[in-house]
Amino acid sequence: MFLRKQIDRSSRSTRFFKSERFSSVKTIVLILISLYSVQLLAQKSGQRDWELGVTAGVCWYNGDLNPSKLFGRDYYHETFGLSLRKNFNQRFAFRTQLNYGTLSAADEASTSEFQVNRNLNFSTPLYEWANTIEFNFLPYDALLNGKRFSPYSFIGLNMFWFNPSTNVEGNIYELQPLATEGKSYSRLSVSMPFGFGFKWAVTDRFIFNADWGMRRTFTDYLDDTSGSYPNQSELEGLSENLSDRSLAQSGPNGTNWGTQRGNSQTKDWYSLVTVGLAIRIGPKKGSCKQIGI
Repeated sequence: MFLRKQIDRSSRSTRFFKSERFSSVKTIVLILISLYSVQLLAQKSGQRDWELGVTAGVCWYNGDLNPSKLFGRDYYHETFGLSLRKNFNQRFAFRTQLNYGTLSAADEASTSEFQVNRNLNFSTPLYEWANTIEFNFLPYDALLNGKRFSPYSFIGLNMFWFNPSTNVEGNIYELQPLATEGKSYSRLSVSMPFGFGFKWAVTDRFIFNADWGMRRTFTDYLDDTSGSYPNQSELEGLSENLSDRSLAQSGPNGTNWGTQRGNSQTKDWYSLVTVGLAIRIGPKKGSCKQIGI
């Protein structure tokens, strides 16, 4: 009896470390470590060079429902954001940003026979908290002796929330609660952003920037599509109806059970192209109060 309890306890622990919940815990820990490191760097720099700004642009998705169109022009959606940048020196900066957008795709727009027959579509809101380190290729500094402009590259760690839904004859159904592949997944995930951009200090106070960033996510369910068709007998109601919407069945007993629905070997991606305008806040670097004698 004691041995059985120990085995059960060990089994529960193993399931936890493989679960989406543990993945979310790891995500939060990584972000906290990242922010703490940035805080230490800011304290060490002794500089107060902050930029508060707004951004706008387009975003799009790449994944099972859009596997080949890198720029996803058929699925552009508006995106908006608020950003806060800390310039540590002429070469490095940290930026944290809140972004909102929409991602979508539909099999019916594809030229692939497999996708057209699969007949799926999705749309999801995107709420993103982005944290990136920027490297300036030129010694950028709007106020001292550096360049007032510079191209830059960036990399970081993001957290985002999504909620895929599908449109069936004008009716919208949220897909995550239905477990259309017989599996549950978290709507909170992380992504690794990387890309490049250009910043230009128009004046001592206002900074313009434009960038393109790709996000490699750690989920394959942005589109609610990942693996194989589940056994329809294990699903009920809407789950069964929305799991397999294909125009023709190729599996056993006139179903698609066990055949390919998505590609679980690759994770989903999304990208943002934005322009922004920021205002520099805080005192000028190197400024000090004059004391009369």
